[in-house]
Amino acid sequence: MGSFSFWHWAIVLLIIGVIAYAVLSARRKSSPTGELKGFGGWLILPMIGQTLSPIYALTTLAQNWKMREQFAAIPNGLVVYYGENTLTVAMLALEVVTIFAMYSKSYLFPRLFLIQWIALLVYIILDVVLVSAVFSIPAGSLFSGDEMGKTIGPIIAGFIWVLYMFKSKRVKNTFVNGSLSPAAFKHIEG
Repeated sequence: MGSFSFWHWAIVLLIIGVIAYAVLSARRKSSPTGELKGFGGWLILPMIGQTLSPIYALTTLAQNWKMREQFAAIPNGLVVYYGENTLTVAMLALEVVTIFAMYSKSYLFPRLFLIQWIALLVYIILDVVLVSAVFSIPAGSLFSGDEMGKTIGPIIAGFIWVLYMFKSKRVKNTFVNGSLSPAAFKHIEG
């Protein structure tokens, strides 16, 4: 169970390959006016993070699924179990919509990216309130030294990328389409 099998590596390489293909096929080689446009430069970093974000949500759901019996053994534990899973599924749905907006180069993408970052803050707060209220644990005790770093890091990084989404000329010139069309995955150049 502790080893990384051939199939795990195959899945990881497949995911990396799909991301690389999407980035390379969506990237504009050059703009006739010389302006920054398309998936290139710094935009590639949040694009990769956005593409991989559902994996974290799915991993969280899988881990919770394995721990269902442990939650059930604690009084009111299933309230926390279903509450956390509901929050995670809602976040996953928002991530998928944001990915569609990104690959279709929708003008909505920067706004959805901001909404997703705000949703992350709401997710963290609701999760802490839920666990604290149901288990009668002080909210501050839920954040040990390591947990605080794991929470604050993504919030700060997300804030930096949100600023980038609203200040970057490349973002402004790339996300100009008017819809969240599934056709974006057939022909990413849009």
